[in-house]
Amino acid sequence: METHSFLPQAHLRQRRPLKSSPTQEWLEEQQPQAREEFYQEGLKRGAQIEIDFDSSPHCVGKVILEATPKILQQETLHSIYRIGGAKAVAKVLRTDLEEGIHGNEDDTNRRKMVFGSNVYKNLPTRSFFFFTLKAFKDSKILFLLVYYGVFSLAFGFNNHGLKEGLYDGGSIFFAISLIVTVNAASNFCSYRELLMLSDMSSNININVEVVRGGMHQRISIFNVVVGDVSCMTEEYRNVDINIPFLSSGVKVVGGFAYMLVTSVGTNTSRGKMMSSSCGDFDEKTPLQARLVKLTSWLRWIVLTIALLILLVMLVRYWMQSQEIDGNKKEKKEVIKSAVRIFTAAITIPVMVIPEGWAIIIPLTCAYLRRTVMGDCALFRNLSALETMGTVTTICTEKTGMLTSREMMVTKFCIGEEVLTGDISIIHSKVLSLLHQAVGLNSTCSIYNLSSTSPPQFFGSPTERAILHWATSELGMDMENLKQMYTIPNIKFFNANRKRSGVLLREKNHNFSYDHVHWKGAAEIILSMCSHYYTTNGSSYPIHQQTRRRFEETIQGMAAHPLRCIAFAHSTVNINIQKERANIEESGLTLLALVGLKESCRPGVRMAVEAFRFAGVDVNMITGDDAFTAKAIATECGILRTDQDLLGAIVLGEDFSKYSPELRMEMVDRIRVMARSSPSEKSLMGTVVVKENSDIVIMDDNFTSFETILQCGRCIYNNAHNFLQFQLTVMVVTLVVNCITAISTYKIPISEVQVLWESLIVDTLGAVALASERPTQELMVKGPVSLEEPLVTKIMWRNLVSQALFQIMLLLRLQFKGQFIFHLDGDVNDTLIFNTSVLCQVFNLFNSRNLEKKNVFEGIQDCRLFLWMVGMIVSLQVLMVELLNRFVGTERLDWGLWAASVGMASTSWLIALVVKWIPMPHVTVNSFVTKTQRRREWTHMV
Repeated sequence: METHSFLPQAHLRQRRPLKSSPTQEWLEEQQPQAREEFYQEGLKRGAQIEIDFDSSPHCVGKVILEATPKILQQETLHSIYRIGGAKAVAKVLRTDLEEGIHGNEDDTNRRKMVFGSNVYKNLPTRSFFFFTLKAFKDSKILFLLVYYGVFSLAFGFNNHGLKEGLYDGGSIFFAISLIVTVNAASNFCSYRELLMLSDMSSNININVEVVRGGMHQRISIFNVVVGDVSCMTEEYRNVDINIPFLSSGVKVVGGFAYMLVTSVGTNTSRGKMMSSSCGDFDEKTPLQARLVKLTSWLRWIVLTIALLILLVMLVRYWMQSQEIDGNKKEKKEVIKSAVRIFTAAITIPVMVIPEGWAIIIPLTCAYLRRTVMGDCALFRNLSALETMGTVTTICTEKTGMLTSREMMVTKFCIGEEVLTGDISIIHSKVLSLLHQAVGLNSTCSIYNLSSTSPPQFFGSPTERAILHWATSELGMDMENLKQMYTIPNIKFFNANRKRSGVLLREKNHNFSYDHVHWKGAAEIILSMCSHYYTTNGSSYPIHQQTRRRFEETIQGMAAHPLRCIAFAHSTVNINIQKERANIEESGLTLLALVGLKESCRPGVRMAVEAFRFAGVDVNMITGDDAFTAKAIATECGILRTDQDLLGAIVLGEDFSKYSPELRMEMVDRIRVMARSSPSEKSLMGTVVVKENSDIVIMDDNFTSFETILQCGRCIYNNAHNFLQFQLTVMVVTLVVNCITAISTYKIPISEVQVLWESLIVDTLGAVALASERPTQELMVKGPVSLEEPLVTKIMWRNLVSQALFQIMLLLRLQFKGQFIFHLDGDVNDTLIFNTSVLCQVFNLFNSRNLEKKNVFEGIQDCRLFLWMVGMIVSLQVLMVELLNRFVGTERLDWGLWAASVGMASTSWLIALVVKWIPMPHVTVNSFVTKTQRRREWTHMV
């Protein structure tokens, strides 16, 4: 939504703009005649539109949608006062600047109908047909197969007639369509998953505070309508503005204001930008980009080898034909031999060239989100979750993540006396000043919906806790205070000052003085005080020894840990105050100290220990003082009692003064940043608003980080498993078929069989290995380094052993299979094909984990893996036994099936033996350089 501020610096209950506000300054600079012309012109336009609003809401709504945003988007005071200021805009929008809209269902529905809803348009969807075309276009090999299929049909019709000649070419086209369909289906499912994530991320429900019917309400941001009056109290990043306009996405640094909503949804500048963007779902994650680069590199290698093999076979065939027939071979025999040679040459890249390796990433993410992560977190893109696998440091806010958001006052001191609930000993003067300090120096609101229901508090957790304590324990009456005092001046709390001040003036008495109240961080307020009150109403000077005792009290609260808030008071002559622009900030009298308890969330300490065990440091960033921060960090396990605290705790102010080089040196030692402002937090990489985050912790539970971290590492783990599986298949296929093609001028398996194996490697294998769930072993390994090679030493060990076994097995079947099993050539070729497929099935089990010797561990939790294995085996039986004419296979008896299974299952024994070979385990600390570690630690959520 986009808004206009009609109270840019106003207090919660002070409706008129202050003298220092930009609107008032602008009016004072204008000539009275010009101001009157602008105002009257605006009222005239507003009145005309208001009359038409009831009779033709759609037409008027269009006028407002077109005219008002254009005026407001100029973001000049001249433009807004040209139409009569905020009052005229509110009159046009049929709202009240103090009471807001009526807020009933008919009113909000009518506004949504006329001005639109506060939602963005969904991104355009892509059909299954789109991915079908994309799957075909992205595979260059399929184009070659289409040409070959056409040639096979023509050659078959010419030599075998229409019926018999259809099998070879038809089977090729059927296999092509099957591969395209399966790849399109997997890509379509991944796309739908990403589309759902995009919709979820753009619809993160954030509650905002609005005024409707004179009552403050917290509603979903999607229910905000044009004409709403919203309250802005948060503090984020510093952006100085001199004009009272807010566009969607802008955050208030500090203070309090009322904003009039003038456009929502797609009518805002951000909404138009998002609606015009179609979204790039083809963007690759860093790991996907590395896989695509590796695929491209391997593709050129395989094509080069295939071309060399083609040349070798042509030369050998030509030399043999010259020796035997002396150029007298028949034309048909030459053509047939040439086709066989070209078929073998084309088959090699079809079987070997990797296609769609990068699909393992979205498949794993989709599976993890549905089965492991659930609703605990939302990630806007695949890169975000993938990056969690490389994280070495997590910086987190204290409130809401490490601790609960709800606070309560547990300690109360007046002077040096600690009070335990009995307020009768407090002098009426001190008690009255406390009521003023708490009730009027606050941006929090209290509403009593009924006499029977408890009051509702709206504001920050600290403000809510103090107001609840004052009303329930001190007998404070908020409505009575509002009737007794006005607020001529106010200084709002922000993270830099750590305090807020207010000037109070009694309405019904002719006093010659005003009350000044300050509230904020105890050590800061104490430094502004020269005296202190006692419970009997007396005031005493603060000597050096007394100040030291107060400081010890504050530190004692912080060590428990409690957030210590101090209240201070003074009086000032009204005439003197009128001459000053600022509220008095020195010579105050300390009124009271309160300690607020904010306990750690359950399970946080265990999660922090799990992160430390996983090689991930946790840093806490807070606005609390160093003593409170140290106590909470120790309670959460971020700081250990046996730890050297030198450099582990730093103040935000000190950190901002460090040079960039010194900050980099301090990075590895810092565990707590205390007294940090938003600008200082930004130096640590902290993301402080949900809508700007790549990952959103939906349950605000720090323990959810452990789940996300495991899922991030699981992506890399599954990608490595899949890469080892595919590289093994690729090496075996390339070596076996190259040797066979050169020796016999043919490949022992048909084109359909080739495409079937390619389908297993590229799609079904990816789905099977993407279903592996994260385990605690992933936490032991430590973070994944961005410098780690895609193929590790452990992967090379497993790959080479499995590849050598399969190469020797398949080559022996190729050249000795007929003799060993007493088979003819076609049956032996089917045996080779069957054994090759079953080798890949058994190797899928080996690839589930690169280091575990028990390949069946956790298999009961991987139902999708078992389904994929069952599907591959079932389809293999179907092709060999029932579709043998179409696929080009011969039926195998039980003995040959048993032989195939027995030979292929030997890969399990090979894997078990090889995994006993020790390999140096490279930890993260041994290959991540210090500079790299400093760079990686900034990946925060």
